Amino acid sequence: MYDPHLDTFLIVANTGSFSGAADYLYITPSAVIQQINALEAKLKVPLFYRSNKGVSLTKQGAYLKNECMDYIKKGKAIQEQLRSMPDGELSLVLGTSLREKCRVFYDFWVQFSQGQQQYSVQMKTIDTHFPVPPEVDIIEALSTNASWHSAWEYYELCHVPYGLAMAKDHPLYKKPALSYEDLRDFTVIVQRPEENWNNLDRVQEGLSKNSVRTQERRGFDSDVVWDASIKRHLIVMPLCLKDVIFDMRIAPVNWEYSVSYGLFYRSEAAGLPKLFLDFVRNYHKSHPEIIKRLTETNK
Repeated sequence: MYDPHLDTFLIVANTGSFSGAADYLYITPSAVIQQINALEAKLKVPLFYRSNKGVSLTKQGAYLKNECMDYIKKGKAIQEQLRSMPDGELSLVLGTSLREKCRVFYDFWVQFSQGQQQYSVQMKTIDTHFPVPPEVDIIEALSTNASWHSAWEYYELCHVPYGLAMAKDHPLYKKPALSYEDLRDFTVIVQRPEENWNNLDRVQEGLSKNSVRTQERRGFDSDVVWDASIKRHLIVMPLCLKDVIFDMRIAPVNWEYSVSYGLFYRSEAAGLPKLFLDFVRNYHKSHPEIIKRLTETNK
């Protein structure tokens, strides 16, 4: 039967790195590595040589790359046929984008799918400014006031603290955590994406009450990051978005402001998506460490 890890294998082979494949798939490098490790364990052969400069194919990996395209096409055709059958709901589709990444989904999936080779997950790139494709079952995301949220059910995994993003040459870059007193010599940008993250008003009020200069910006784009880097401003940002901005660090702040994070799913979820969500609810409660990376700062 078709193994969806083969898609990830081909992307790694073509990009030459786990991080390049992660950017392409809008997931984390660790999720890519886990998929490749699982495929190598299943095939019982090494597929890549790893080095600081990236990855290269082993002899077995090169053979697999040359031979697997027809296998993938046939396997996907069989899988689509299974999905069209009432009793063949053995696949789950995860929607991903630059911000809606697969950060902890795959950690749950590895535990859920152990010994269940008939289960498969596919990833589909989405643009949340447009209607989400109907085949998407689950989206891992911050809970905001985005228009598309109203049509979905939501399971909360945790609350992610807000921090402050800064460039590498910023005077506060090496401080483990920040206080209001640290911020009084700088300007803090409060950017408001179209969907308006929860508690941003409280963040801005707290900054103003503590005599910290703020600058409000609309939207979420590279111009804000570029402007902050040049002028040594700080940007309010949830800690989990550390994988969205590059060459910057999101430092924790001694305040209580946070935003909800979890899984959005169709209200009519059935078959494999429902089984997976039921598993997540139970496993999450007994293994809170699985979401630890969402609330950690990047170094």
